Amino acid sequence: MKIGRLGSKQNLELAWRRITTGGNYQYKRLYRDVYYAYEVALDQNLRDLRQRLLAGTFTPRHPERIYVPKPSGLHRPLALLGIEDQVVLQAFANLAAQRLQRKRAPLQSKIIFSNLLQESDNIFFFRRWQTTYTAFQRRIEKHYVGGMRWVGDFDLAAFYDTISHELLIRTIYPRAASPALDLIRSCLKTWSSHHAASGHGHGLPQGPLASDYLAECFLLPIDLAMRRRRGYTRYVDDVRLFGATADEVRAHLIELERHCRERGLIPQAGKFAIKRAQSVREALGRLPSITEPHHEGTDTEKMGGPRAYFAIAHAIGGKPYRVIDKTRLRFVLYRAEPDSKLLSLVLRLIPHHPEHTDVFFTYISRFAYRKPIERVCLDLVRRNPYAYVRGEAWHILAKYRRSAKSGTTAAARTLTELAVTIAKDKTRDNFVERWGACHFLCISEDVTGQHLSRWVKHQPPLVQSVLAPVLPDTAYAGGEAAEAFLRRHAPEPGLSVCSTLQARGLLPSSLGLTVDQLPSQVASTLRELGVVRGRRSRLDPIGEILERRYGILRNKSWHTLLSSEYVHGLGLLKQAEATFDSGRSFWLACQNSFNQTVYLALQRHLAAIGHPSACSTTDKKGQLLKFGVTLDPHGPFSTQCPSIGNCFRQMNARRNRLPVSHPYEQKTAARTQHLKAQERNQLVAKLRTAYAALLALMP
Repeated sequence: MKIGRLGSKQNLELAWRRITTGGNYQYKRLYRDVYYAYEVALDQNLRDLRQRLLAGTFTPRHPERIYVPKPSGLHRPLALLGIEDQVVLQAFANLAAQRLQRKRAPLQSKIIFSNLLQESDNIFFFRRWQTTYTAFQRRIEKHYVGGMRWVGDFDLAAFYDTISHELLIRTIYPRAASPALDLIRSCLKTWSSHHAASGHGHGLPQGPLASDYLAECFLLPIDLAMRRRRGYTRYVDDVRLFGATADEVRAHLIELERHCRERGLIPQAGKFAIKRAQSVREALGRLPSITEPHHEGTDTEKMGGPRAYFAIAHAIGGKPYRVIDKTRLRFVLYRAEPDSKLLSLVLRLIPHHPEHTDVFFTYISRFAYRKPIERVCLDLVRRNPYAYVRGEAWHILAKYRRSAKSGTTAAARTLTELAVTIAKDKTRDNFVERWGACHFLCISEDVTGQHLSRWVKHQPPLVQSVLAPVLPDTAYAGGEAAEAFLRRHAPEPGLSVCSTLQARGLLPSSLGLTVDQLPSQVASTLRELGVVRGRRSRLDPIGEILERRYGILRNKSWHTLLSSEYVHGLGLLKQAEATFDSGRSFWLACQNSFNQTVYLALQRHLAAIGHPSACSTTDKKGQLLKFGVTLDPHGPFSTQCPSIGNCFRQMNARRNRLPVSHPYEQKTAARTQHLKAQERNQLVAKLRTAYAALLALMP
């Protein structure tokens, strides 16, 4: 492998698209603001990354880790890689896919059913899991119907953690030695360890999709050796061995165990069992759990409260209640509407099932303030042994901190002292707890005026980046958290505040910084947003973007219309463009803000020339009217310019029904929905007509 191929423009761009379109939503949600900001200056950022790779100056960073509780009481570690570490890892996985897919393709949907690839240049790395999972089930049914009624379940212990870096690289590049592979070895060693002193030669960072594919590469020699065994069927590290007799399954087992141990993999002896299935359902057995946020998008079917309660009743049992069907529980709670009876049940289960913390807190976050929720969370932050659980409880308490009914007001001093203690703790395994505690401190500063956000200045880079959306106003003064974010060598904290700096009209110099003191990724993004001066811009970048996306002529200047608001409008439009594919809801929010910026400037022009479509945009006190009010269908603008008014009004109304705007619809109280691709495309078609009409009205 040559470094030029790893760091080629085409490969890095494909790596980025596969990261942002991946289905690992639980992982990606932690990087949302960072992804958006990085993509604003994507061309320059990837160009700089390529130069560092070619020059040999790229240095991987040790990840932060989230330890997610497992049913056994142990943890599953998620490795939070830096944004450019993710790009390099995915770029390597792209090349691995090109080399091994010819060998792997004949096995796919026959004995291998997990992490099946799309076409080599597709921006989506894997095929839809629904398709491959269904094929896995059909194969098991086929084995059963074909007379292979004996089944052996085979699982590997700590699979990702035991993958040898050297064996992995030799599997992909058997005879190659190059500086590029030396770099990959160094990266894998860094990404699989906490710090330099604990570096070792095994383990893949769990969380990125690239790791899922590299794990498949590591198992490929075993798959090739076992394909002669007719009953061998695999989904990730969950292997099913089918046979007509128990001895046939045992023969499969003996060979499989030998191949696994040759590659340093450890079978879980306690989980292996051979049984004779009495039905297809029994043959299916304990299938891999796939109703996870790792696989679920935002457009899942909703389930009414009473129906959800009835479904959950079949997922629990015993006295006291315990979860007996985790797949049903998770499937239902990710879709359930708020319901008091179901909430009561969930609150009873939370302390006893830390492995389901993510789905429990996803569900209770759908409620407005509830005293029982608060009581449980107060108890969890004080007593629960899992940092992950305590962290999720802190987020709920932070949300309730603004409520006049909240008990966090009475216990404010005690909770604040506890949160500060957590913020000062340098332990590396409490990422979620530090995030939640610092979230509580930031909201408390807004409520009380105490200087509590100062503790955010001393957090690790990725903790800082996830806290950016909740920073109080005071954090953007000189010497405070925002300045600390921008001073970091790691780009993620600075990237996370770029959009806020642009929205507030803040310059790095207002925080005592020069552009040269910023990470290159942050400086590039701020240049693209118009916050700092860069190379001379082309004549009218707003016009160029609108021409490229909407086919709008560039026969008038947007500088003339927007005047001093041009940079602000450009920043909003660039953020919208950056998220057109990877974040449809955020695209709508930014595009709607751009529309309002343009609309206000247009109204100033129309009023100046006495145009009949001019209308008031402020109330008697001089405050801006809501955008939707100025677009009243019976108002002068909408009646005179219906193509613009109708389009802008529809977009604004849909924007108000996004989860990033409001959790529930005002009239129906139904949960708001993220924007679907079909909706976005329909809005784009209407914008083409609206912008063309708007151009005709411009000076």
